[in-house]
Amino acid sequence: MSDRLRLGSTVLLVAVLLLFPFIRDSVNEEVARFVSDSESSHDGLPTEWDENQVICIYFPVEYPHSVYSSGVSMIDADGSIIGVNNDLNLTGACVGGLEGYTDGLNFMMDATRVAGGHLAVGYFVNPNWGEFVHTIGGLSDKEIQGDFNGAYWSLTHNGRYSVVGIGSLVMEEGDVISWNIETW
Repeated sequence: MSDRLRLGSTVLLVAVLLLFPFIRDSVNEEVARFVSDSESSHDGLPTEWDENQVICIYFPVEYPHSVYSSGVSMIDADGSIIGVNNDLNLTGACVGGLEGYTDGLNFMMDATRVAGGHLAVGYFVNPNWGEFVHTIGGLSDKEIQGDFNGAYWSLTHNGRYSVVGIGSLVMEEGDVISWNIETW
């Protein structure tokens, strides 16, 4: 009887090992489906966020984030990670599933808090230009080194460079803002 049990267990284990890649891919497809529309500001984001507000923070390859260094983690409004998009050729995190914000700075601060402190924002208020973001997720623009004059955190709004700062940005339902390091 124990030989039959051992043989059955071995056969079951081999079957599970052989089927594991198919099971894993099937589960991953169900966990997160991403928008595939290069004309949409939601391209690459989870389909369930299509009409919601989203913020994405992208980190330079040379300065990876300690938590979000592989693909782009998709963090839902409740703080749960609903998927990682490895097809974007970027690293970082997006927080989405939010709605009802009109003030860009309030949206950014609330959305980044959802990540449990991993995307903390540092900024100062310039009397002429308003809020100036200098640090996100522990990465300060002053840390970026290379063959250029300087670096800064750049804001895009629905895929276009924002013509206003985050403190003057008016949000609407379905808006996507993103931050990444630019140099000059």
